[in-house]
Amino acid sequence: MLSIDFDAQGWEDLRARNRKDRTLKMTCCGADVTLRQTKLGTQYFAHAKKGSCLAGPDPAEVLLAREMIAKAVRRAGWSISVEAAGTSTEEEEWTVDVLASREGGKPVAFKVQWGRLPLDEVSRYQAVFHAAGIRTLWLMRQQSIPVEKAAPAFRLSHDFDANICVVSLPGPHYHPAFATGKNSDGPNYWRQHIELGRFVEGALGGKLRFAPQVGRTLPLDVCAAYTECWRCKKTTGLVIDLCFAASRVLQDAADVTAKIYDFDDEGRGAALLMSTLPAALLAPHGIGPIKPRYSRTEGQPYLSNGCIHCDALQGRFFDHEVAYDAHPIFSIDVLFDDQWVSHLEDREAIDKWWFDDRPGKSAAEDSPQA
Repeated sequence: MLSIDFDAQGWEDLRARNRKDRTLKMTCCGADVTLRQTKLGTQYFAHAKKGSCLAGPDPAEVLLAREMIAKAVRRAGWSISVEAAGTSTEEEEWTVDVLASREGGKPVAFKVQWGRLPLDEVSRYQAVFHAAGIRTLWLMRQQSIPVEKAAPAFRLSHDFDANICVVSLPGPHYHPAFATGKNSDGPNYWRQHIELGRFVEGALGGKLRFAPQVGRTLPLDVCAAYTECWRCKKTTGLVIDLCFAASRVLQDAADVTAKIYDFDDEGRGAALLMSTLPAALLAPHGIGPIKPRYSRTEGQPYLSNGCIHCDALQGRFFDHEVAYDAHPIFSIDVLFDDQWVSHLEDREAIDKWWFDDRPGKSAAEDSPQA
């Protein structure tokens, strides 16, 4: 019996019957039940008397979140078990707030964590769930959450005015180590904010993806600035940034920015960039060829900008002098696959979860990894 199965009148009728015959019992310990409602309006079953049972009362926000999850799971066509518990193959006990299941598939658990929990404990619990054959998704109140494919975790908050729970996904600059500062609620830290019920339905429907940019054809914006060549004194363009504009293809996905020097490996990286941005493509925009050039200052060659007129190396140590003037000059479409990703040292914008919030669209439908 679930509290979500009763409307307000049905709940009052059940309360009256239970007062009379006392047939309802708690599943955790078999104690008598009383029917209550939280300050947020959530109906729930509680112990009629305080006894020896270790199952204590949950905060009102947790009960609201649990109700929203259960209703969303049911709307998605899955079966639900609220406050499900079990034992893994290694005899370790586990509990989750809502367990979603359907015929022929692995169960999916939703774990609401309102109190602070160290990240290593999240990993330990996740291993227990994995051993039990359960895919588990964490909804955590704290700002410091794991960001990894093996442990899907998202921030959960309560919107007091609307009386709903909201899920927030880490943004491109989010890192758990820096998520407790005063400015850690900003848009750079949290990129998407989704009503909990819609998020749950979407998660069960294939709308959650990790590193969504990888495997997609993305616009590559070539951002350049113009300066005077130190040798011939003529104006030449310098490629300052390469921006893989994922946000133009995937709503709210993070753009990925790189430097040409990220591909300076004297091998595949340089060849990849030079074949993607050949001299013939750069020249109409007043930009010299990107290629390895010998630097007397560094005593070695490196992948560099060069003057379009005299081909003199334009030293990378001077990029900062014109970087603020850089802007997108042209754009081409590229397949953003592992050839590109493997050369990027900063993967923070890539290794994040993304929710496909396009109406009527499943991420699994057009996913290159589906």
